Amino acid sequence: MKRSLLLYLALTLSLCVMGQTDTLQTSDPVEATSADTRVFRPQQLVAPVALIALGTWGLAEDSPTDWLAQKARYDMNPQFRKTKADEYLQYVPTGVHLVLGFIPGTRPRHNFRDRVLASATANLLMAAVTNTVKYTVRERRPDSSKRNSFFSGHTATAFTGAELVRIEYGWAYGSAAYAVATTTAFLRVWNKRHWVGDVVAGAGAGILCAQAGYWLLPVWKRCLGIDRRDARRRMHRAASPLVVGTPFYLPDERAAGLSCSIML
Repeated sequence: MKRSLLLYLALTLSLCVMGQTDTLQTSDPVEATSADTRVFRPQQLVAPVALIALGTWGLAEDSPTDWLAQKARYDMNPQFRKTKADEYLQYVPTGVHLVLGFIPGTRPRHNFRDRVLASATANLLMAAVTNTVKYTVRERRPDSSKRNSFFSGHTATAFTGAELVRIEYGWAYGSAAYAVATTTAFLRVWNKRHWVGDVVAGAGAGILCAQAGYWLLPVWKRCLGIDRRDARRRMHRAASPLVVGTPFYLPDERAAGLSCSIML
């Protein structure tokens, strides 16, 4: 049990702390404008690329990542007590990303339509990348069930959602989403469905795909004509006349009325 806790803490520190190198990190989720989240910056690649490289290192025998993976396989969960919690936890961050903005007091950076577009793009990219790598590398799983271990799709799904939450709502909610994602990664190793390198690389891929979902958001909005429709709505609201009505009463004349002003 002590080894399990140490591995979980190691995963938490490596996956969450490294994710904080993104230049979009702010204490207030609305300090940056929505345009900031959709601009590519090279610094945003540091954390996901480092995680993917560290996880890929686990494919090499006798590497530190491979050594940790072997220790986890044989020393953690020797009774092989499986849990299905990871099957459901992987989807929690993405669900939170979509619906959290409807809760009073939260301040999302984008409306629901844009959140759906960003989430759909990120998850489609993640699924494509994950399955391509799985069936190209063909790494055998720790339980020897299949040869599609690298990298972890469950972990990539969870970290895609966690990064979407962080971008949309800031670290106040993003840290909780990352805790759920890290728990998912830990359980994949606990259930002997993945090596440590699989979940580390999957986390990096998920973070990268989530960022790409927001980078591509302006492209989808231009292709679908959403920007033009939004611009027309703003012009229509700006051109709408403003009618102000003021009631009045004249005691000497014992008269009352309503004064209206129309401002174009």
